[in-house]
Amino acid sequence: MTNNDIKNCKRKKILMFVAGGTGGHIYPSLTLISKMKDYNFLIITDVRGKGYYESFLEKEKLNYKIFCHKVTSPSNKKIINKINSLFQLVVSLIKSILIVIIQKPDLAMGFGGYPTVAPMLAAKMCAIPSIIHEQNAVMGRGNKLLSYISNKLALSFVKTKKVENVRNIIFTGNPVRKEFEEIGNNHFNQLTSNKTFTILIYGGSLGASYFSKELTSIICTLPVEIKKNIKIIQQVRIEDLERVKHNYKIHKIEAEVSSFFQNIYRKFQISHLIITRSGGSSVAEILASCKPAIFVPLPKSFENHQFENAKFFETNNCCWIFDQKKNSETDLQNLIIDIFRNQKKLISTRKKLRDLSKRLSNLRKRKTASDTLSEIILEMTQDSKKELKILC
Repeated sequence: MTNNDIKNCKRKKILMFVAGGTGGHIYPSLTLISKMKDYNFLIITDVRGKGYYESFLEKEKLNYKIFCHKVTSPSNKKIINKINSLFQLVVSLIKSILIVIIQKPDLAMGFGGYPTVAPMLAAKMCAIPSIIHEQNAVMGRGNKLLSYISNKLALSFVKTKKVENVRNIIFTGNPVRKEFEEIGNNHFNQLTSNKTFTILIYGGSLGASYFSKELTSIICTLPVEIKKNIKIIQQVRIEDLERVKHNYKIHKIEAEVSSFFQNIYRKFQISHLIITRSGGSSVAEILASCKPAIFVPLPKSFENHQFENAKFFETNNCCWIFDQKKNSETDLQNLIIDIFRNQKKLISTRKKLRDLSKRLSNLRKRKTASDTLSEIILEMTQDSKKELKILC
């Protein structure tokens, strides 16, 4: 069964997953869905998220229903945009109430982003058990609002900022695909010896411009003896694809450049160093795979949460941080040169990542984030009632 109306499906319970359309919100939910295939899935997202979900759910042949809501940030300075955002929120709330009444989900889970606010409010109004999952080291505005009304708040960082007066907090970590965890469990040294030094670069949808231009330029101006012994695997925007390929070619650098890698964990597996943004999903994948990384936090991230994500790792001596605002491009180039010439640092960093991963795993009684969340969902849906209270 695919995108069918699930209201008449009696075989399985229904989970309502709600997420904003960026990969950082979507990927944890997809990982959890792959763990919980015995459920039906009711998805509420925006236009960006619809493609992620449809592609995944069709491939997995799961029973699901997707609803698309348009909701923009109310933080825009223009009054007209604030009014429009409020109108969109009201429309989304009305739609969400109708969806909940008709589809009768057993549990609602929000993964952040403004599109989650109205559906999770609707779930609360209709007495549906709910969980909020926060992926970053700083609580998002939407999640902060919803944390006061949800049954549980699941955190990816032990000391998440902006969490105030919230009960029923639980540390779960951020779900990642099992392939990343398998990489982390595979013990091997990071020294390249006679092998090519492989660097994986990916910047995310919001940060790809800097990686395609400035970072590519930094790589192309490395010393000749290093350029001869490195391979670059880089994910770039389609509009930057040919230019980046050309730059590496004229500088005689071996490179694999693509707008999308279907199974990026395979690129993780063969890479010695990763350079990436520090969104919630990216840092979770680095932690799970125990791969040494240079984090380049997105300067304009809300409450500078990407820097806070990376800072957690730096505090534990598990990464390097390059700050676009404070550091020069020469600083980043010198860092890459230093790591290349002192590759024992990769072994040390990988060990520290593994130690950190084990310590956090112990807080979850040695369970993965996916296992922890799936068990919470199972427990909360055991006695779920199908009758809705007439609050909506």
